[in-house]
Amino acid sequence: MSALPRREQPAITIRSAKAVERLKVLTRDGRSQAEVIEEALEQMPEPGKTVTDKEVSRFLEDIRALVADIPPGNYKSREEIEAEMYDENGLPI
Repeated sequence: MSALPRREQPAITIRSAKAVERLKVLTRDGRSQAEVIEEALEQMPEPGKTVTDKEVSRFLEDIRALVADIPPGNYKSREEIEAEMYDENGLPI
């Protein structure tokens, strides 16, 4: 977040009704609009920037660490779970 006082920060105009509604939802937890926008922008890759092998390796290591904690077992697929939750018309059971 910028260290500038709010009155000295540049204004942002959002002309998308969908974006404005989404921003209202995302700021309900007390975060400012600027914080939400900055967080979203940080997650977007910069144009022309490619992912390095080091970044890919780090990502895969993180995934493997998460998966390592999952006990082995015979788990249902997403389709099987949805078949139990919804009828043939897609309505909740």
